[in-house]
Amino acid sequence: MTANRRLVSRATAAALCALAVVLASIVLIPAQRAFAAGTTYYVSASGNDSNTGTSTSAPWRSLSKVNAKTFQPGDTIRFEAGDSWTGQLWPKGSGTDGAPITIDSYGAGAKPKIAGQGTVADAVRLNNQQYWEIRNLDVSNAVPTGTSDGSKLGDFRGIGVHGDNGQTLHHFVIDSVDVHDVTGEVKWVGGSTADNKPGISFAQGWDRSKDTGGIAFLTGVQDITAPGAPTVLDGITVENSTIKNTSFSGIVTKQYAGDAPGAVFTGWGKRATATDSRFTPYTNVTFRGNYITQANTPFGCNGIYLTGVKGALVEGNVIDRVGVSGVETNMADSVTVQHNEIMGTHLSSGGADQNALDPDIGTTNQLFQYNYLHDNGDGILLCACNSNVQFGSVVVRYNVITGSTRWNLHLSQTGGTVANIYNNTFANTSSTNMVTGGVSGRVTLTNNLFVSGQSAPTFVQKSTITYNNNGYSDNLTTVPTSDANAVVGAPQFVNASVTGPYGDENGPRLGTAANFALQSGSVFVDAGATVTGNGGLDNAGSPVPIGNGPEIGAFERGAPNIAFTDTFDGLATGALANGTNGWRVISTNNDVSVVGTPSATDKSVRLTRTIEGGGTDGTNLARLFSTPLQGVVTIDTQVMRNDTQAGWFGLPYVYNASGAPAVSVAFARGQIHAYKGTTDTVIGTYTNGKWYRATLTVDTVNQRFDLDIDGRRVVNDAAFRTSMPGIAKVAWYSNGGERGAVHVDDVRISRGTGFGQ
Repeated sequence: MTANRRLVSRATAAALCALAVVLASIVLIPAQRAFAAGTTYYVSASGNDSNTGTSTSAPWRSLSKVNAKTFQPGDTIRFEAGDSWTGQLWPKGSGTDGAPITIDSYGAGAKPKIAGQGTVADAVRLNNQQYWEIRNLDVSNAVPTGTSDGSKLGDFRGIGVHGDNGQTLHHFVIDSVDVHDVTGEVKWVGGSTADNKPGISFAQGWDRSKDTGGIAFLTGVQDITAPGAPTVLDGITVENSTIKNTSFSGIVTKQYAGDAPGAVFTGWGKRATATDSRFTPYTNVTFRGNYITQANTPFGCNGIYLTGVKGALVEGNVIDRVGVSGVETNMADSVTVQHNEIMGTHLSSGGADQNALDPDIGTTNQLFQYNYLHDNGDGILLCACNSNVQFGSVVVRYNVITGSTRWNLHLSQTGGTVANIYNNTFANTSSTNMVTGGVSGRVTLTNNLFVSGQSAPTFVQKSTITYNNNGYSDNLTTVPTSDANAVVGAPQFVNASVTGPYGDENGPRLGTAANFALQSGSVFVDAGATVTGNGGLDNAGSPVPIGNGPEIGAFERGAPNIAFTDTFDGLATGALANGTNGWRVISTNNDVSVVGTPSATDKSVRLTRTIEGGGTDGTNLARLFSTPLQGVVTIDTQVMRNDTQAGWFGLPYVYNASGAPAVSVAFARGQIHAYKGTTDTVIGTYTNGKWYRATLTVDTVNQRFDLDIDGRRVVNDAAFRTSMPGIAKVAWYSNGGERGAVHVDDVRISRGTGFGQ
């Protein structure tokens, strides 16, 4: 079955298999229960505001009609596909837990357009509202007749979520939107006002800077001289979306601090110490599976600027040709940045940086892992560089950094900061720098692999930097003398001259990074030091170690590979014989057949169960692995129920070598089920006759799994039902007294995580 491909998210974490189908009619409930139903309102460019708006035959017409309405929990506002509106969309009201208010599209065609045209600060706006979900819109906010010198830039955003009521506001989901062409002004925190240019200004301070662009989450106060209580945003998700040519940022979060002239300083968004009691960050933030580019604006800066948060996940994004920084965290705690592909970052708008990743000032418990960073000005910048903020902690591990033109790893750490950097691969041809910067904080580098086309790249050596057991290509003459356990030799990469494929709107291509895995004969194989608490997985999701010890660099030996794939299209229709294409088939008293669904050239397997048969295995389509698959394994398949019976079908079940199910997903009685540990949980509903793409990412090392349905995360980091050191069987089946029929198509079982193949 051929499907639209946007993201097949990590199920979640990343590297070898992304395929996401976004079906507008899908009913999915990531909150583990069905949302309460409200009223659906329709808006069409051919409608009439005197209509009731509650049917496609009597839609409203204008944004002003929508904006005047206070919607109720569970309501849905649908804009007709292919239509467009100018101005601001700001519907009123709030949803509740379990009954959010949703904005979406209806009908066939392009996503409905909301164009601010530089006449409003936010083309789509929420303010002091909560429990909203925004899907399938095309949003822009560009001054129609701009100038190349920046004089028409202004305080503009595509989607702006605001608050200043001193409360905690919950649940903001932005999914499958296209935000583009936002002519936001560029305002920097520091610098010199002598460098100001049209649209670009310096020395603005925290609250007045870096708050324009594509999608922004911003809080403030109603009176800067009497700020009252902080407003906190909780439960922010932006996923499966594109953000193109927006300035300043692609996505930004920013909590108010109170540092503008005349304001009372609150410290909610900034902190002086790691335990500053005034710090009141946003919580539960996820940016997943987005494509962000600023390739066609000279004023684009940060791709993702994540500040004033605690508990955030940035994963599976492609960040392409942005200015200054791909992902920057600042004044943030407990942030994981993983499985992203970032490329082409460059200098822009007077900014000094051009890095892919930057855990910046006031950041603690930062984890930057499993990313593919290539062809950027700088690879990784650790910029805990404010002498007034003497704290910070970060772990940087299992990243691949290639093609950096200036810095590969730049350390700008103040005293009191701690950075632990291990098992990264740095490879470049042109840069004369490898490890650079002024460092007062403690930095430890272990098991990193440094390969350069230059014979004498810079490795800064200071008493605060510990080099231990790193690898160096044998052409280097500047191997740090302090690295007493240095390993030197030819890297023997799988293919260091690789030139793609690279990520795009369809998702990252993290599998390309696996060309920088080691071949078996490399001197760096089994040569790494043991690092406690290393997560147990390499860049591609393989267990660490595979051999007698960990490798030096981001990969265990050898490139990851596909374990199994089948589209069924080349098979003859009719009963599927046991053993065909390696399938184990059981159809006793029932039927397992290849059928011409969806079409004669796009076939699937249908399992039909009408009576008892097959014992415990029942009516069963399975793949067995004599050597159980270990590490991170992604199981990706299309499934459809096309019957009216209520039987329980495992779609799929994943088993350990003892035959016990460790991960279980089922479609039954109109509901999608998944076991979280030993608890059966309803995570969504399905529509009979519709195809769904189920993507499991299974981590046998840490005994956890994620589940995505059509690119939307519905189960995150759940425990196995029972211990499974390795996957021995994956089965689609039903048994016992269960009855019904299902279709299975496009099965792909791959070693590695589910972003980007």
